[in-house]
Amino acid sequence: MKYIKSFIRFIIWNIWLFRVKTKSKKMIKDPDQIVSRFGSILFDTIKRRLNIEDKIWVDNIEALRKDLSKDKSEVIITDFGAGDSKSNRSDSEMHIGQVGRSTIAEISTASKSPFWSLLLYKIISEFKPKTALELGTCLGISSSYQAAALTIYSSGKLLTMEGSSSLVEKSRENFTYLGLLNIEVIEGRFSDNLHKVLDDNQPIDYVFIDGHHDQNATINYFEIILPYLSEQSIIIFDDISWSKGMKTAWKRIVGNHNTKLNFDLKEIGVCFLDKQRLKKRTIKI
Repeated sequence: MKYIKSFIRFIIWNIWLFRVKTKSKKMIKDPDQIVSRFGSILFDTIKRRLNIEDKIWVDNIEALRKDLSKDKSEVIITDFGAGDSKSNRSDSEMHIGQVGRSTIAEISTASKSPFWSLLLYKIISEFKPKTALELGTCLGISSSYQAAALTIYSSGKLLTMEGSSSLVEKSRENFTYLGLLNIEVIEGRFSDNLHKVLDDNQPIDYVFIDGHHDQNATINYFEIILPYLSEQSIIIFDDISWSKGMKTAWKRIVGNHNTKLNFDLKEIGVCFLDKQRLKKRTIKI
């Protein structure tokens, strides 16, 4: 049964990739410049188009991912998020945090896959934000992709927030190992630190929300971040189809008048905020 489920997931994934490839080709020809550029990003991600410098960074990060996937050392982690998609944690439980023990190898499975990590890399490479914010560091794999793109293409910095002290320590080790100097890790609950981080670093050009995975929390983070965004900014939401609550949160975010151009990629949602853009548009893939 396990192998059958894996095979079904493999088939579904490849059908989705084929659909994205077909859709991205059409998007490249779209008269809207942002849609066209995003179509190129999707197509290049699927084809894994990398120049020499890109490939060096990606290969180094993926080598680290492989090492982490074999690391059986145990750490104690505090999870301030919603748990898994079947959990029903209360606000107080998430505020206090759930303490557990896990191996680095097990934790590494929660990192964004090479495909999605490369997509984030490509988005930053194309749109070149100066100040980027990530909510949810974990072991720092997706953070490393984003920081590497900032290093090469925009000389920007990444601020990444993580609640679990053991993951903060491990991610910092990983960033040092990779030679990434443009990352600042902020330890603690998002709700405790987000306002200060935004105040100290505004305007924010790019945000990746990859933590908590709770409907109300996701909407709240979005509304808190909005006033601190630059005139033309990008905000990306992870796991928009992860649960009924996250689907509701995404629907509300797409409906907000500030999110002028939205891309629904089933697993992640990408919103472009541009005050000069008059017409609202959402593209679902």
